[in-house]
Amino acid sequence: MPRRVLLFLFILCGFVPVSRSADAVAIRIRQVGLENIYALGDQPTLVSFDVRNTTMQSIPIELFVDEVSLENDARSVTTSIQLPILLSPGEERTLRVPLDIVPGNNNTPVIYLEARDAHNLIVGRTACLVGSKTDGQIIGLICTTADLCRNIQQSILLSGSPEEQTHKSQMLRMIQLSEPPSEGWAYAAANTVILAAPVARLSDAQRQALELFLRNGGTLVLIEDQVADSISSNPGTNPASSKLSLADFNALCRNSYFLEPYRTRLPYGKLLRVGLGHLVRVPSVAGKEFSHYFRPMGFSASTPEEIWHQFPTNTRDLQSADENQSTWLMKRLGTSFRFPSFLEILLWMIGYLLVVGVVNFVILRRFDRPEWGWLTIPAIAILASVLLYGTSARHRPRNFNLDDMVVYRMDNLSSLAIAEAKVRVSSPRRSIVEPAVPADWVFSQPRRAYGGMIEGSGNPGPANAAYVRQYVLDRSWETGLSLRKWSFTELNFSGFRRFAGTISRDSSGRLHNETGISFKQAIVVDQTNVFTLGSLPAGATVDLGRATRLNFANEAGRSVSRLPDYPGPPFPFHKPDNEKNKNWSEAEAKQMEEEWDRLDTQPFSLPELLRGWSRNGEDVFSETKAVFFGLSDEATLSPSLRGKSPDRKSASLMVVTFGAWP
Repeated sequence: MPRRVLLFLFILCGFVPVSRSADAVAIRIRQVGLENIYALGDQPTLVSFDVRNTTMQSIPIELFVDEVSLENDARSVTTSIQLPILLSPGEERTLRVPLDIVPGNNNTPVIYLEARDAHNLIVGRTACLVGSKTDGQIIGLICTTADLCRNIQQSILLSGSPEEQTHKSQMLRMIQLSEPPSEGWAYAAANTVILAAPVARLSDAQRQALELFLRNGGTLVLIEDQVADSISSNPGTNPASSKLSLADFNALCRNSYFLEPYRTRLPYGKLLRVGLGHLVRVPSVAGKEFSHYFRPMGFSASTPEEIWHQFPTNTRDLQSADENQSTWLMKRLGTSFRFPSFLEILLWMIGYLLVVGVVNFVILRRFDRPEWGWLTIPAIAILASVLLYGTSARHRPRNFNLDDMVVYRMDNLSSLAIAEAKVRVSSPRRSIVEPAVPADWVFSQPRRAYGGMIEGSGNPGPANAAYVRQYVLDRSWETGLSLRKWSFTELNFSGFRRFAGTISRDSSGRLHNETGISFKQAIVVDQTNVFTLGSLPAGATVDLGRATRLNFANEAGRSVSRLPDYPGPPFPFHKPDNEKNKNWSEAEAKQMEEEWDRLDTQPFSLPELLRGWSRNGEDVFSETKAVFFGLSDEATLSPSLRGKSPDRKSASLMVVTFGAWP
């Protein structure tokens, strides 16, 4: 390694984040990840930092956030984030960005921040070394005091047998979150978060971030005597005995009672699935429910089976929630390129040979002019090429296309939905395109294989996904992409949205659309039936007893060797062994392949989403009892292309799961 690089990083970093006093812009890194614990690969890592203008004049700057390599002359190894900022005299800001930290070679990541002025001169910079990725499970602690956090750690580590205690001390890393993040993606490094502090001390954004962490697959443990937000324990909150209006009372209840719809139906020490994660309530740290719940974290051969099975790891027999709905929507509703098939090219070649043979060996010989073949053969070849090009090009786009497909996942108890979005940009010619999406969506790089290699680069995977080296994060997320003629690329994003309400079902069997958006198509699926609802306007109510029913087993159970394959259930489900490697007969396999091939000639319908599911409804709906699918052209991502007016195709898919189905 060059000595100058080592010297540069030593002076710049030292042992703590620093900034040179002579810089016009002072930068101080506050936090990377969760207390210096970061996420690898496909999950973003929180980088929080302060930026301060040390001068007496306004400074417009471009701030770059990056991870650099000590082994490669401090060059960037990840996606650089560029933030344009205008700092007033003496102004200080705290900024938070999602940075992808790239795994590989067990190097210690170096986070580097640099500010440049309008003349591209460096006016401030800083860097820091980040602690190595911790193996095992990360438990984040949000406590009222440091002593309480220490008591929680001791209670977890000392529960169970000596063997279990040894396992937990080796595999668990518990960290106190002195500043709980306000973004759900910032918890990506944690497996479990324990909330042992009054909810009133958390901001609305911090509470929402915890709920998003839960819905995205984390485990949230609430210590009820520390959370202290029970409505019944708050005197003076009865609107009949106070001066609060009904609206103010409802707002107070909504803000003070965290995750109320789930906690009111969840016994102490039990698990409740919320989205892709689990919610747990325990009365106190000293209670038996607390020790019984955390004992299986150090499970061993001596751990009783009934205790071992209560831990969330009992979902090992469940398939992970499928993420292919957006891919399927893009295939069926997005812009696609139709190239000549093998049969079409074969027919063109046969036709060309027939024409050449007839003209040169029949017509020219009849006129006794075989030497003209020197002209007719190339002329026919050129004409055939032009015709083939023309017939192929008539299916190509004449304008830029911008498609966005968004999938929202929520349940019938909350209006908060997690979301994934796919944006496809296609070009009619070689061009540089600059897509822009709202800044509150988080960009997801293509999945990386081991060692930082990008899947799809020479290997099966998302070959059309764009690998972005740098993007601008301002009022919108923006980047620049190079496209060839008649090509397209895709960008993936994650986010969330709080709707006006959710999809609910009352005791009489009527379904209510309280989301505030209208659906062009809607279906409800349980383990035996598929209820087709047609269009479902916002605020509409439907009697499921009068809806058209399809047999679930007839709509599911397809398997094809095509890409993309039919999506699976968008929630955890049980897949029995006899279904995993089922051998279809030749006639069944051919019928399924033909059904898949006919899709391009048919309009999209929501039952297509069920074809890749197991036909055994009891296995599919082992935890989730029913699911609602709604297709809409509202609540989309609404991307744009700088300097261009593209043709657009947009759709959103609402997925609402029901934990109980009367």
